[in-house]
Amino acid sequence: MNPKALARSLKPLILLLAVSCIALVSYYRLFDNYELGSLDLRFLIRHPKIPTTEKIDFIEIGQDTIDKLGRFPFDRSYHAALVEALSEAGAKTILFDLLFSEPQEGRDGGFKDALDRAGNVYLPYAFDLDKVKRAKILSARGYIAKCLGSLAVEAKGTGHINIVPDPDGKFRRIPVFIRYEGTDYPHISFLMACDWLGIPLKDVKFIPGRYIMLGTRGKIPLDEDSNMMVNFSGKWGASYGHYSYVDILQSHLAGQAGQAPILDLKNFKDKICIVGLTATGTGDIHPNPFEPIYPGMGIHAEIVNSMINDKFIGRASRAANLAILFILAALISITTLKTKPVTGALALLLGLALFALLAVLLFDCFGIWIDAAWPVFVMALVYLSVTVYKYVAEWKARLVFENELGIAKTIQESFLPKKTPGIEGADIATSMLTARQVGGDLYDFVDLGKEKLGVMIGDVSGKGIPASLFMAMVAGSFKFFSKLNHSPKDVLSSLNSKLVAESSSDLFVTVFYAIFDMKAGYVSYSNGGHMPLLRLSRNGKIDLLDSAGGLPLGMMDGEYFEDKIEFEAGDVFIFYTDGVTEAMNSKSELYGKERLEKAVRSKSGLSSHEILKAIDEDVRRFEPKAKQHDDITVIVVKL
Repeated sequence: MNPKALARSLKPLILLLAVSCIALVSYYRLFDNYELGSLDLRFLIRHPKIPTTEKIDFIEIGQDTIDKLGRFPFDRSYHAALVEALSEAGAKTILFDLLFSEPQEGRDGGFKDALDRAGNVYLPYAFDLDKVKRAKILSARGYIAKCLGSLAVEAKGTGHINIVPDPDGKFRRIPVFIRYEGTDYPHISFLMACDWLGIPLKDVKFIPGRYIMLGTRGKIPLDEDSNMMVNFSGKWGASYGHYSYVDILQSHLAGQAGQAPILDLKNFKDKICIVGLTATGTGDIHPNPFEPIYPGMGIHAEIVNSMINDKFIGRASRAANLAILFILAALISITTLKTKPVTGALALLLGLALFALLAVLLFDCFGIWIDAAWPVFVMALVYLSVTVYKYVAEWKARLVFENELGIAKTIQESFLPKKTPGIEGADIATSMLTARQVGGDLYDFVDLGKEKLGVMIGDVSGKGIPASLFMAMVAGSFKFFSKLNHSPKDVLSSLNSKLVAESSSDLFVTVFYAIFDMKAGYVSYSNGGHMPLLRLSRNGKIDLLDSAGGLPLGMMDGEYFEDKIEFEAGDVFIFYTDGVTEAMNSKSELYGKERLEKAVRSKSGLSSHEILKAIDEDVRRFEPKAKQHDDITVIVVKL
């Protein structure tokens, strides 16, 4: 198999491999650290913020409480007093984000009695999760801290307080249920919220890896591990009431003693009171999307708030994210392929902006988290890949085109004389410089015997391939008619008739044809719309030779005229195309006939080649930095 065929056969495989890699990164969520960062950004810019209930208050065991009550853990009589104070104030629910796994001899009785009297307290425990076993629901190997049985009996409910860190170490989700020894145990805040909403746990429909149906109140979307995304409402302290643990105790004691309390405990009537640690160094501090230091007790409030307000976050499925990814990649590919680079870049930026807006709106309005980081990266990658592909394809096409132009140039040159004619009494030099690889200028020498020489110069309108093709037809036709006629005007008339009759293009050609009769000492000439012939006498005098009335050939039928003048030994005749006189410098000034005459006026004593070199150098000095914009052809005949 030749290399080109091998490359063609490998293209589909390479494309398939690239698509597969992109799909695998999306499906297996290998970019999740960046996706989590994009999720955090959506939390930060979300507007409006999700609603928060006024029914939740935090009871904080902060540094002030530890300074007054001593090192944690406290004597449980303090907890008993807190439960009594909140119950008397009318708190509807009390949740302890504290573990009671070890007994305190002689001190658990009072706490137990307080729990029994209150009848609305929830106590937690913590599982030792099995991180090896993979299933749609997390499993536990045992307990890290099990709630004391004597206390659990008196609590209204118990549940686990496990939270699951994401790969970047932040906490954004909780396992709503954990399976242990064949039983599914609920998260304590989920259990408390169900009781608050009047939804018996037996009526909750749990579909692992998909959702939890809350009776008629809707459903909670779950991730593939049956975790619930925590719908954070904001930074710590921004959305809910905050009270000091010790201030509540002191206010309760002050009330019993008939003194003015620090706090009005009636504020807790019908409230959900969440008790937990916020003091620095207590270990229950975790990073979340809003800040690096966030007390774990805040997660309970956010879960309860989500369930009360029916505001949840659900991640789009792998299939949905894949579909979005390929739609975006296809749109960027098509747009980039069909537009210019700048337009394609603008389309990419617009596409990125619209996609980012879509991701934000879905999150803000519907709580839908779609992947954003990987699609954005893929969109940029696809744009760059397609752009590079276009440039490579264009480069290859240009190479082919340049090769074809080289062939065209060779063919075009075959219509031009291979060498200057050797006729006695004439010194001839020629130069042709095309503005492009192929051009529209042409010239020819006609051998009319030992003592006559025909010199033709022409300039096809336009440049490039079309002009070169028209030039080839003109050159071939001129060779034919110049052999049949020895009169310049007859040659131009015959050539013009053919071009008018047979050419279907809008091109035309200017032609100046002269016949030098060396024996008789004169030159006859006819002009078809071309630049006049410049005659430089040996005494430095300059004349411009023209003939009246001749139109460019190929435009319309018309009459051509012929003139005749005598020449003397030492006379120089300069044929040129308008590429000389219309050469332009960086100031957009034209070279002009006057500069041409000045360049050759004192050069009559030089050879034809030296005169030609002087013209070329003068034109180059005039436009040293400007790009040649037209073909330049010069023929110098010195007699």
